Amino acid sequence: MEEQADIEYLKQYVRLHPDNRMAWYLLGRAYMQQGKEAKANYCFLQAGDIYEAYERKRHPLADAAPREALEQWNRGRRRRLAKRAALLAVMLIGLVAVTTGAPDGHRGAERTAADAPAAATEGSTGQPVRSDGGDGPAVRPDDRPAAEGIRPVAVRVVDPAAGSPVGEALETLLYGTRLPVRGIAVQLAQQDGWRIWNSAADGLLLAVERSDSDAGEAVVRLFDPEACVCTPADASESLGLLEAWSERREQWWVLRSAIRRYAESTGEWPASLDDLVRPYPDNWLAGDSPVLRELFAPAAEAERKASLRPSPEAGMPAEGGFAAWNAGTPDGLPESPLEIIVDKANHRLALVSGNVILRNYEIGLGGDRTPEGVFVISEKVKNPNGREDGEFGSRGMTLSDTDYAIHGTNEPDSIGRDESLGCIRMAKEDLEELYDMTPLGTRVTIASGVLPDEISAPAERFRLEATQDETNPGKVYRWLT
Repeated sequence: MEEQADIEYLKQYVRLHPDNRMAWYLLGRAYMQQGKEAKANYCFLQAGDIYEAYERKRHPLADAAPREALEQWNRGRRRRLAKRAALLAVMLIGLVAVTTGAPDGHRGAERTAADAPAAATEGSTGQPVRSDGGDGPAVRPDDRPAAEGIRPVAVRVVDPAAGSPVGEALETLLYGTRLPVRGIAVQLAQQDGWRIWNSAADGLLLAVERSDSDAGEAVVRLFDPEACVCTPADASESLGLLEAWSERREQWWVLRSAIRRYAESTGEWPASLDDLVRPYPDNWLAGDSPVLRELFAPAAEAERKASLRPSPEAGMPAEGGFAAWNAGTPDGLPESPLEIIVDKANHRLALVSGNVILRNYEIGLGGDRTPEGVFVISEKVKNPNGREDGEFGSRGMTLSDTDYAIHGTNEPDSIGRDESLGCIRMAKEDLEELYDMTPLGTRVTIASGVLPDEISAPAERFRLEATQDETNPGKVYRWLT
């Protein structure tokens, strides 16, 4: 019904504005989604150079099209405009207003807490408020004090398989079931089938700003010179909003992963964040943060809705029952729980969600002494054997209750080499970030030839505030360092 509503709305618009090539292009895209290729081609021919700009190719029928017939059809359509009473806003590209109004029924779809952090605004109370009525995590536009009138922000990570990234972004932000007042679209860089999370700032495509949540007029700013064939708009404000959103998105990933792993291990849901932030050995999360506390309730509700039931098999990777985790979310990112992948061939360790690499570190291994297979993080400990500068460094994470672990080292030159007895060695800064991002129960896959070579970690590292004792002074660790 919503898809048909889109088409009817666009059909009405092009009747009123037959010279608006952007509207023709969007109508053509809508027809293509319904498999109506002939109607889509007609619309694409009307779109002319707009089609060529977004699809980055000339339409195959452009040279053979009966242009006179098209013009005659247009003239008849213009004569019928006098019978139309409705007046819609002008739809243009770039810094010109773009019509985004839609039938009320189209705009009223329900949004669940399973949605990723997509849109929020700040009211006079100082607390983020969902602009769309959903329960998902609100996205604070920046670190300034909350103020009246700060507008909602949504981020769309476009599908890398989309034939037209800009067109896909515009369809989502201007014609989706939930229309943000402010929207940003980005495209992540791809390497060997992976999408690289830390490339978002370099892949900024466009920003959309509507006058308010119900008006039909918006401004679109294009930042990709190849897409707009123009001088890109100033992206500084959008980059700041994207950075703030990205930080919250990472905490959302970490929190939902911890809730999922806790449920798999205990067979029940955590009642509060305090169930996850406990002293060793129940330190599912390595610390606390105001954002985690703000997001706990919507994240827990999202997990309950996304899962059939918790798995009672403590310490084992979950199999089945959680297919909803792999479904795409409104922000275009996977909701798969965080996992660790180790590549023995190029000495890399990545933290991933679905096909997105959040981090990719250089590591030290033990060659054939490092086993391949699937494990889980069964223990997390700070300062193993009472030291942060010993052979195991400041952090250690045991793999499936074995003598293998991911830990630090007092031999930093061994990173990138096969000098351990089988364990995975990491540099201190990398290890401490991974420790904070990795809940207990996280799956670890050790294989060869599966990760790209390029290292990926932000300048400002992910950190949680340590609030519990995660040391274990009563045990002497003898990992195969």
